[in-house]
Amino acid sequence: MSRTFYIVGAGMGAPDGLTGEARRALDASDAVFATARLAAVCGRAAVCPFDRLAAQAVAAGAQTAAVLVSGDVGFFSAAARLRGQLAPHGAVRLVPGLSSLQYFCAKLGAPYDDVCVRSLHGRAGSILGAVSYHKKTFVLTGGAQAAPIVCQTLADAGLGGLTVHLGENLGAADERIESGTAAALAGKPCGGLAVLLIEHPDAANAREPVHDAMLARGDVPMTKEEVRWVSVSKLAVQPRDTVWDVGAGTGAVTLELARRASDGLVYAVERSADAVKLLGENRRRLGGYNVRIIEGAAPAALEALPAPDCVFVGGSGGAVRRILQAAKRKNPAVRVAVNAIALETLHAAQDALAELGFAEVEVVQLAAARGRAVGPYTMMTANNPVFILSGKGDGHAE
Repeated sequence: MSRTFYIVGAGMGAPDGLTGEARRALDASDAVFATARLAAVCGRAAVCPFDRLAAQAVAAGAQTAAVLVSGDVGFFSAAARLRGQLAPHGAVRLVPGLSSLQYFCAKLGAPYDDVCVRSLHGRAGSILGAVSYHKKTFVLTGGAQAAPIVCQTLADAGLGGLTVHLGENLGAADERIESGTAAALAGKPCGGLAVLLIEHPDAANAREPVHDAMLARGDVPMTKEEVRWVSVSKLAVQPRDTVWDVGAGTGAVTLELARRASDGLVYAVERSADAVKLLGENRRRLGGYNVRIIEGAAPAALEALPAPDCVFVGGSGGAVRRILQAAKRKNPAVRVAVNAIALETLHAAQDALAELGFAEVEVVQLAAARGRAVGPYTMMTANNPVFILSGKGDGHAE
């Protein structure tokens, strides 16, 4: 007869948090395996390290065996990994459990049908994008991204005043639920098993394009909205992308990129002190807290940045080839877009893209005209034409 393995969601790890289906699966199993933290859920569970759960369940030889996992089997769970390990040895059935999201929001009396859910538990990444563009964000924390560190990240980005609800050791005897500002909670110790619910009522709308009228401009040149919309679209920015904006100026393109990379980070590189000041103001004004401002001249300022998925070059200071080379060195498949107003810049960018082995190169000239009222009439006023060059790395490092 074929063997059966149950992967059972143990909820918060307390017996009274099990579903009826989970109890029946455990009762029907000849052997049960759990980590030390979840062993209390079933008194006859054999305790073993997580990385040995599947092997122990197989080695036991029982016709029916159950393996306990925390929370719910479909919510940032190890169940998928265990299922792959157990499937060659028999039928695998998943039994759902109570997730930390459900439990915590119920404790707070808060609905969770409008919550953005992210996990930083043992994962790389940043929460700044999710918080920038969602009114409520639930975060699983742990490891290098423990709850106080996540709160400090918010504070460092200028979001220290946001209300944050913290849940530590949910369902356990030493459960702790506390609410405060991100800045206040950043200074309090917390264990590795914690979740956060972050409230940002003034979150920006990531789907709204950035219009010129939204931005503070000063005397710094700004890429007009029609040009930046086309330029950014050429980059095909994905939500979790890491993006460089080189020669960021006022941040007009930067903040457009930040909305597209709504779960990623945008590094705005700018050498002018006046422009850097405007960048900071526009970042606050438009709520793009997933933007990191790097003051310095390219390409030197690019050396310490993480590898980009895509790069926009709005101002090169005559170093367009070295900027593209630096980007391709870090990511041979990087996607790039370059804006050029002068013919000399156009030719330099074309030559650089060809010499560096970029593929799928396109050149578009965009000349937009805007209507303005002149008495009872509408007169069209042309903006300067701009060349937009785009391409993708060929996969070969420079």
